[in-house]
Amino acid sequence: MAHGWISVRVVVWSIMCSFTANVRSSPCAEVHAPSAVVPIGSPVTASCYIKEDCPLTKGQDFHVEWPYQANLNYSDVANQNESIKEIIIHKFTDRIAMLHCAICRHEDCNVVAGVEIKAASPPPAPQNLTCLLNLTAPCSLLCTWNPGQETSSIPTNYTLHTEFGTQRFDYVLAPRKHFYRVPRNGFALFYTVHVHVEAVNALGRATSEHWEMDPMETVKLDAPEIQNVWTGKYGCLRHMWSLSEPQRWIVKRMFMEIRLTTMDGKVSDRKQVTFSKNGKSGKPVDVCDLLHGMNYQSEMRVRYLSSPWSEWSHPTVATTLIKAPAGHLVTWLKLLGQSANRRHRAELFWKPSLQFRANSMNVSYIVSLVRPLSQRNTVCNTSQQHCSFQIPVDVRKIHLTAVNTAGKSNPTEVAVYKRTERGPVPYLRVYPESEESVLTEWSSPVASAVSFYILEWKALHEASTISFEIVDKNQSSLVVAGLEPYQPYNISIYPKYNNGIGQPCTVMAYTRQKAPSKSPEPQFGEIRPSYVELYWDEIPLQQRNGIITSYRVFYWDDKNSVGDLEGTEQRVILKDLQPSSIYNIILMTSTTGGSINGTTVTVKTPSIDAFEIVLIVIPACVGLTLLFLGVFTCFSNNRCLKKCLWPMIPDPANSSIKKWTMANSQQDIPSFKEVKDPVLVYLSHFSLLSLSEKELWKGSPSTSEYLHCGKWSYDGKSVNDDHSDSSRDSGIYNSGSQSESVPYATVVFANSYRTQPAAPPAYLRSESTQPLLSEEEPCSPRPYEKMSTQAELSEADHFSTFQEDLGNKEERVSLWEDFPMLKSLEVKSINDQA
Repeated sequence: MAHGWISVRVVVWSIMCSFTANVRSSPCAEVHAPSAVVPIGSPVTASCYIKEDCPLTKGQDFHVEWPYQANLNYSDVANQNESIKEIIIHKFTDRIAMLHCAICRHEDCNVVAGVEIKAASPPPAPQNLTCLLNLTAPCSLLCTWNPGQETSSIPTNYTLHTEFGTQRFDYVLAPRKHFYRVPRNGFALFYTVHVHVEAVNALGRATSEHWEMDPMETVKLDAPEIQNVWTGKYGCLRHMWSLSEPQRWIVKRMFMEIRLTTMDGKVSDRKQVTFSKNGKSGKPVDVCDLLHGMNYQSEMRVRYLSSPWSEWSHPTVATTLIKAPAGHLVTWLKLLGQSANRRHRAELFWKPSLQFRANSMNVSYIVSLVRPLSQRNTVCNTSQQHCSFQIPVDVRKIHLTAVNTAGKSNPTEVAVYKRTERGPVPYLRVYPESEESVLTEWSSPVASAVSFYILEWKALHEASTISFEIVDKNQSSLVVAGLEPYQPYNISIYPKYNNGIGQPCTVMAYTRQKAPSKSPEPQFGEIRPSYVELYWDEIPLQQRNGIITSYRVFYWDDKNSVGDLEGTEQRVILKDLQPSSIYNIILMTSTTGGSINGTTVTVKTPSIDAFEIVLIVIPACVGLTLLFLGVFTCFSNNRCLKKCLWPMIPDPANSSIKKWTMANSQQDIPSFKEVKDPVLVYLSHFSLLSLSEKELWKGSPSTSEYLHCGKWSYDGKSVNDDHSDSSRDSGIYNSGSQSESVPYATVVFANSYRTQPAAPPAYLRSESTQPLLSEEEPCSPRPYEKMSTQAELSEADHFSTFQEDLGNKEERVSLWEDFPMLKSLEVKSINDQA
């Protein structure tokens, strides 16, 4: 009861303090509030009393104000006494607030008094009261609870009450302490004890739920000790155990749990066995239905009735009795390739079935070929679960036998199915299920009788072996478990037809992907001023952590000119680089699960040397030269092209032949060494005639005869005797030199000079060296004759043989004016020139 009086004194003391602290006084005024701590949300009344001897109010007009009213909803209370100013706050929600009273004259206010008010809530009821018995000396009962949301503005005190039988104890705790260790005299073992907690503050009190319990059911015992484990019969292990030394006095109402784990990691069935029963310390416990010839690790824990479990004891290892293997094995026989020398290469894989019992830690397997006449040839004796051998084509069955030190199992018969060329399943899809499993789905072959499927998977590293599962023909999906994350697996499915095993369908899969462990380091191939070749090796399979989706190359120079290339090949060419520049290169490798950047490598592009300049400049110059020549030929040589494509006959009226001199004529005569004195050579005759282009270029005999025999169009009219011609000079020349060889020529104009024919004019030079014939010769050229196609001809349009004794020189000049073509071809004699 002493503890109860102490709690009463504490509550009374706190209330007295709250009432003494709610008045704040000064020489001029006092502020009064009913309580310094009020329930949150409740109304609060405050009064300000102005003293008579206040120097601020003597002989002055004043009024009272409450400056701090920012978030307080208040109203004034009417009072007849002017020296009392009273307000009421309808709802006080601040955790803590200071109310000030001020005396104001006009607009000048002075704070003269104030009071601090706190808002709080009654304490919440404590929750989750628990007690735990500790039997280690000194024995005690530790009780804890959850105080809930405490009020920070006012303290909350807790009191723990315990009661058993007629005894009651109260334990007052310091503020903010939420546990208490009850001494041994405050409770009794093996008896019911009542426990509760009470919380008290200035605004009220709250009590937790009352809890009835047996302290022994809350004790956590020490870990037991396994003293010995041995085997007494097949499949059983006997355990001798005891509690720790301070707790061995507990002998009743004990429960124990024994956990046995096989030491062989290959055994997946019944790997862990848990055995529970109530027992007594020092009494042996048998655990049966264990695997034969198996090493087990035993651990034990105990508790009193429903008390918490103790920690596990130290492990102890023991072995059960050995028996001969029992049950059959699940097998998968693969024939590899075509038969050679009437033998097949074969691989046989097997695993324990649910009914198989190795009954020993060390088991070996014997593979035998069953030949005709029941002959058996052993091809394998191994402790592994796979074997490779050659099988003759006439073998139809294989026996697989498990062997240990106690005996042999019955042989498992393996049928030999030949490989067929029948197609695989239409598709096989693999989806990640978790970090250690994948979901495989496939479809059945169309219009094919399938007996069953063999699903096979293998990790793509050297130390792994093939695992498999036989799947029913009506099943189209299977979850493959026991895989490692971030490791690649080849998963294949084989359909079993009536006549053999079909072709497999294989995919590579990951249970989960992430960024590769590292990115390959780029290596440099050909380095040129404008491009750099990069290549790199593949990432090792164990470091890929997924399927590589892309490679991305980032490069930048000293001027921070950035570029990047992305692809799936292990080679890339960086183009459009600057000569004599330093480039930094980073290779990023990506998978579906993430990306990783490699180390930064640096390369410097070389400068352009003289040989490369020559290789670039010379072809460029040659190309530009050819282009210039082509353009110049097309545009500057326009006249030559016109002559070849659209020939124009020159106008004789504008010919410069009449301006030729002796010196000009002499330039075209070839010089001969044997000719000492130059000899002037003159054309003897010029013939102008009109021929059609067809006749001109045909080259027929009639044309030749026409030209040589002088078949002119001559109408027989005589010309005026007064007209003269250069034929007189030529005649004089001919009469004087009939015996000498004189070259001559004939100029032919196909049409009138004003028209534009399709072919160029022909200039025919005679190859004859015979002297010119006289006028009487039949083949001598006749005098010039102008041909006209006009209907009406005048006498001036015709001319015939000129007489040498033409009289009047003026008439001759006028005639030349009428014939500009003949005038341009005028050849003067030497005498005239003289």
